[in-house]
Amino acid sequence: MSVSDDLHTELRRRLIAGHYDPGFKLREEHVASEFGISRTPVRAAIQRLVTEGLLEAAPNRGAIVSEWRDSDTEEIFELRVLAEGQAAAWAARNITYEQLDRMDALNARIAAAVDQKPKQFREEIQTANLDFHMVLYDACGSARLRMFGTNLLDYPLVSGGFFIYSDQDAYESIRQHTEIVNALRSRNPDWARSAITSHLCAAIERFRKVRQAKQAKAAE
Repeated sequence: MSVSDDLHTELRRRLIAGHYDPGFKLREEHVASEFGISRTPVRAAIQRLVTEGLLEAAPNRGAIVSEWRDSDTEEIFELRVLAEGQAAAWAARNITYEQLDRMDALNARIAAAVDQKPKQFREEIQTANLDFHMVLYDACGSARLRMFGTNLLDYPLVSGGFFIYSDQDAYESIRQHTEIVNALRSRNPDWARSAITSHLCAAIERFRKVRQAKQAKAAE
C-alpha cells in the first residue's frame, strides 16, 4: 500500500470510531506533521474521505468532519440490504461446510452471551455478530463485493447495533441468523437473499423505534 492508502485507512478508522467531533476541521499541515509525511499524500487521502462522505471539503487546505445524520444510518442499511442480499445469493452457491459450521458456532456464541450475560457481554455479541456477517462476504466469491460490503459494516451505528437491543430483540436476531444459515445450507439463493433482507429490515426498524422514542422524550 502507498503512504496515501495507509493514511486513508487510519483516518477512516478514526472518523468511524468518533475520534474527531463533527465540525472539526482537519488541516493538511497538522495531519502531515502528526504522521511525518508531506502534504501530497494527505491531500489525496482527505479527498478520498470527502468522496466517501466522511469529510466535507473546506477552504484553505483541509476538510470538516461530517455530522452523522439519521438519514445516513438509513442509507447505510439500505445499501447493506442490497450488498448482503447479493452476497447471500452468491454464497448459497459457494459457501463451504466449514464456513457454515463457523456461522453456526458464532450464532451459538451470541446466544450464550445473551443467556449468561458475562462481563462486557454486549461487546462479545458485537464481535461475534460482525464475524458472522464477515463469513457471508468471505463466502460470496467476489472480492469487489466483499470490499464494498465489509466497509459498510465498519460504521459504529451498524456494528454496534446490539447495544440498543432488548433480550427479545437479540433472540429474534439469533433466530434470523439461524434462518440465514439454513437457507445457505439448502443452496437456495432466493431464500438466502430473502432471509438476510428480512434480518436487516428488522434491524432498520429497531433503529427507527429507538430514534422515535428519543424524539418523543425530547419533546416532553
